[in-house]
Amino acid sequence: MADPKRLLISPNVHRFATQALVCGVLWTLVFLLPICSNAQSMPPASLMTADGKSLQGEIIRIDDDGVHFNESSGPNRGSEAKVFAIEELSQIRWDHAGQTPLPMQVQLAGGSIVRATVLNWSDETVTVTPARQSPIELPVQQLRWVRFRAGNTATDPTWLGWLEEVRRGDRLIVRRNEKALDSIDGTALAINRDSVEFETRGNRVIAPLSKLEGLMLSTRSEDTQSSSIRLSDTSGSIWAAESIRMSRDAEMLRIRLSGSIEHEIPIDQVSEIWFAGGILPLAEAEIAEAVMGTETVSPSAPDSVADLGKWFSPQTDEGVIAMNAPAKITFRIPEGYQKLMIAARRDRDVHQFTAVQLEVLLDDESKWTGILKDRESLGLDLDLAGARQLTLRAAPLNGPANGPANDASTTATLGGQVQWFSGRLLK
Repeated sequence: MADPKRLLISPNVHRFATQALVCGVLWTLVFLLPICSNAQSMPPASLMTADGKSLQGEIIRIDDDGVHFNESSGPNRGSEAKVFAIEELSQIRWDHAGQTPLPMQVQLAGGSIVRATVLNWSDETVTVTPARQSPIELPVQQLRWVRFRAGNTATDPTWLGWLEEVRRGDRLIVRRNEKALDSIDGTALAINRDSVEFETRGNRVIAPLSKLEGLMLSTRSEDTQSSSIRLSDTSGSIWAAESIRMSRDAEMLRIRLSGSIEHEIPIDQVSEIWFAGGILPLAEAEIAEAVMGTETVSPSAPDSVADLGKWFSPQTDEGVIAMNAPAKITFRIPEGYQKLMIAARRDRDVHQFTAVQLEVLLDDESKWTGILKDRESLGLDLDLAGARQLTLRAAPLNGPANGPANDASTTATLGGQVQWFSGRLLK
């Protein structure tokens, strides 16, 4: 038979033990959750200094003094956080998984290219909603261009070439088909979810977005990419920032864009940050060789040959790289640069056209080709993939009509003069 006293005491003991256990668990959670939250608030980062040193650790905060960094490995592991001035840094990288980029791209003054879900332009205000981030309101003067759909290998050269041209008015870009674009010059008036309102030759039209490639606004004299900081996020946007801020244990990185416009990006969406020195005009890069026709002009060549080579070989002047097809020029790519952006066009003095094939090579391997048939510009955006040399080449599509293949003076009269312009290397 069971003990009557045990029957009376057991429920109270069980109740007390249960309450004590629950209280203990709750107090443990109360104390541990903040600790766990703080420990996980800042993901690990890789930091590269301007002199090439690579460090692993945690970004504590970013303020006027610079980047406060706590090294997690190496001889300084666990020591007091070190402060790096912005000019001492080259790059910060977080290992965050990227998302599939949205098709719509919007460029803002200063050079930011934003992957957007929605863009609305009404009156003098433009509202851009970046993918997975809060909307940005800005004056319409801060808008540079919008591309509504994803490009392809057939349409990209035309689109990128037009982007680099100086425009006195706005340009509406229509996708004729998957291989060709048309343009209409005029004045843009508004953009909404479904259409662009545009005026051309006194006529106002409502162009549905489903028929459009994009919209390019008139080129402005202040269109210079002077921002010293560039940032990429996991949605594919590239932000050109004048300054960045992040407080301790913050979930957001605050950036200041051109025109004193501020925007916040969640830390878990930041992929990389590049600091000053991230843009190098291609015309200022070191030239490895210049080729006239099919022959390399050697420094030890006779004076007459060298003079001829200097006259007809590719030249760089005020950021423009000019050449008489057939010709090529090779540049050495400084360490750390990851992307080439450039466009090509006819020399403005050429009035007789011959089809010219353009080619870009990385370490002697062809990566891009295009054909100049008339005055339309062609452009490209190319990943450098660690290459050490970059070559620009131009040649008559079917060879010169008269004279030997390396007779540059003949091809010049046939319209073989080409200008590569707006060339720049990006980190």
